[in-house]
Amino acid sequence: MATPRRRRVRDVTSQEDLINQLEQGEGVSKRSRQMLDDLKERDKAKASDVHDQPIFSTASEVDRILLDYLQPQPDNPRYLPVIIAKNTEPQTLADLTDCVVCEKDILENRLDKSNTRFSTVEKELDAIRELAETLKHNDLVHPITVWRANMSNYPIISGHRRYYAIRYLYGGMVKVKVKVYLKKPENVSVLRHIENFSRADLTPPDTLSSYINAVTELESILGSGALKSKRADTICSHLGISRAQHYRLDKLTEFREQTLPLLEKGVVTNISAFYAEINKAEESGGKAEVIDYLKGIDSKGRFVKFMPVSKPQGRGRTKKFITMPKVDVGQTDAIKRLLKEDVTKLDIGIDWEDVDYNDATQLEKVLKQLMLTLAKK
Repeated sequence: MATPRRRRVRDVTSQEDLINQLEQGEGVSKRSRQMLDDLKERDKAKASDVHDQPIFSTASEVDRILLDYLQPQPDNPRYLPVIIAKNTEPQTLADLTDCVVCEKDILENRLDKSNTRFSTVEKELDAIRELAETLKHNDLVHPITVWRANMSNYPIISGHRRYYAIRYLYGGMVKVKVKVYLKKPENVSVLRHIENFSRADLTPPDTLSSYINAVTELESILGSGALKSKRADTICSHLGISRAQHYRLDKLTEFREQTLPLLEKGVVTNISAFYAEINKAEESGGKAEVIDYLKGIDSKGRFVKFMPVSKPQGRGRTKKFITMPKVDVGQTDAIKRLLKEDVTKLDIGIDWEDVDYNDATQLEKVLKQLMLTLAKK
């Protein structure tokens, strides 16, 4: 029987050793060493700038934290009314009602169907299940972002959907990679909006709520004066949105008491179309007309386009033009005097104090009387 030939395996050289050899020129061709030297010289000649600190800067670090220590925040558009049970006993979980249950292998919408968020929550839970399937096979690419209130309380800034998906997969007793701000950032709502608004599936009411919170926070930090002079530029720059998006959301924010409930109830589902009709109403009759239009949508329970109400007219045809009296071509002095003098000071039988200049019919009579009087003189 032939003895198998032994294969000699060379010791694996560590990456650091390889780099040292490369820098020292060991085991590298003369041409490669020359290329390396050329690259070094080129890099030395390059002038580089260092990215300065942004306006809002809070120290942060990446750490692994127990999921149970992370706290979803009710003022975040991604927040779901999840009740965390004291224990995961079947009976305890079964007793939870009028909430969302999110524990290992359990993700249920137990809200009453009359709840305005019922259908929105249903869609959100479907998206969370899809994300959970992805996380079974892939790493958490974007860590959940939190800030440290204390060693067992980390309020979530962004990443609520990731939080729910991980809890659904593994429960709360699992550590996850998170980005931890060492204290609460002063621009929490802005950070949330930047992440949430970049997602195309954010619902219309959540989009508007996120925008309102972010702009309110900017006003408190920068001062309302900073947003008055260059409001669009400032908001678009900080929130990372287009001017068109800003104008639409800003107009809906102006009438938030009426617009937000209509979006939350699902009466209106398209922000762009909603903005266009509000603009028409405002151009037609100002803010009062907008509020009447929004109240009309609410009473009908469905989105309708703005239709301007035609104003009732009196009897007969409404006068549209003032007819000038005919003046003989030889009576040009009358026109000259009309243009050069303050005719309201002439005593020609007209009580100028009582003239209603908004009444076309009355104004025409006065003009005729004036021209005829001037032509005679």
